[in-house]
Amino acid sequence: MSSEHPFDEQLKNAFQGFEPDVHANWMEFESSLEKPSPSAGTDASGMSRWAVAAAVIAGGAFMWVAKPTVEEWLVDDVNSMEFVSMEGEGAQSFDQLWEDFASVTEDFVSDVLNAEGEAALAELGAEAADSPLESVTNPTSGSVSVNAPTSDGATAKSRDNAAETSVSNKLPSEERLLAELPFDASVREACEGVEVAFELSGLDRSMSFLWNFGDGHFSSDPAPRHVFNRPGTYDITLSIRPPGDGMIRTRTIQNMITVLPKPEAQFGWVFPASVSGKKVRVHLQDQTPDATATQWVVDGQSTRDNRVQLEVPGVYPVNLVASNKYGCLDDAKHEIRLGDRNGILAQARFSPNGDGHYDTFMPHSLLDMEDAWEMVIVDRDGQEVYRTSDASEPWDGELPDGTLAADRSVFQWTVRCVANDGVIRLFTDRLRVER
Repeated sequence: MSSEHPFDEQLKNAFQGFEPDVHANWMEFESSLEKPSPSAGTDASGMSRWAVAAAVIAGGAFMWVAKPTVEEWLVDDVNSMEFVSMEGEGAQSFDQLWEDFASVTEDFVSDVLNAEGEAALAELGAEAADSPLESVTNPTSGSVSVNAPTSDGATAKSRDNAAETSVSNKLPSEERLLAELPFDASVREACEGVEVAFELSGLDRSMSFLWNFGDGHFSSDPAPRHVFNRPGTYDITLSIRPPGDGMIRTRTIQNMITVLPKPEAQFGWVFPASVSGKKVRVHLQDQTPDATATQWVVDGQSTRDNRVQLEVPGVYPVNLVASNKYGCLDDAKHEIRLGDRNGILAQARFSPNGDGHYDTFMPHSLLDMEDAWEMVIVDRDGQEVYRTSDASEPWDGELPDGTLAADRSVFQWTVRCVANDGVIRLFTDRLRVER
């Protein structure tokens, strides 16, 4: 696998010329260790040369084992994140972000601690333990020590390992954090749209940070907060570079954040065809797919009843809060508008006596209304006396039995309008007959 990413190029430069010698003569090396040294100075010089050789071999082995992991991580992540923006930083590609993050020295190296890299290094350590020569890398200085077989078997090796462990336990807290990068999140499971906080506490915030949230967004904030807007499982990657230090340390926690889907709250409502009085009984309809529980908030009042009575006129905000089987919530909001004659330009009286003045009834706004509408007129007992959806057919006062409405009789009309966007409005008021 090849990669032209600047990170990969720097790794190649860092390990240039340090390929492992796969034809090393270990038997010859063992026999040379068993031979008595002519002098202390010669023995020290020989061991120094072998220590350098061990360092070269260890460096070359790391290159051969860790390089495929690094390349795979870079190629997969960079190709998938190209041309996406970093939160709060404007539109940049990941290549540009990484170039800015890594461009400190010409010979920086990177310590990649993702899951595959850690497994590869563990395998490398197991192979080294089976060989006559074992190299132990100091996590702070990077130096290599050599443990050779002794007369009492593994005693010297165990003693050196114990000393190494003791040194590791005494690492300053900041160096330990840099070696382990134990970052965490405020939650490991969240509903989509919920903000998640990330932090690696205990480190100087003057360091350079680069977070990759796995969803196409990045952040250079030391303790970022990020909102995941799509359900799924996300790998989180953190890269850190201390000021004045060429070492970039990177760690990936796979499947760290699980984002659960939330419901898409939707609702509508139904008005009655006719109204008697100053209150309208409205039927609220929950249209949320896969909702397991709902709660209504009507004009600031919470209720589980989906039938409410609203006074005319008025504008009433209605919220629906719906939850699904994951416990995730969503809400939808609309306004229910109820108007009287002033909202639709309707007269309060009409005179069906044939004199040419106010002989018919038709709200003026309906004459040029583009929305679909219907008007229903009822008597005092709520019995329907007239219905139309044609502005050219006003009510002339005729009742269903063919007689004319009596003088001083009172009726109530109701107009339901449905706009092109589906919003429903209602107007209702009383009408008095005067001959």
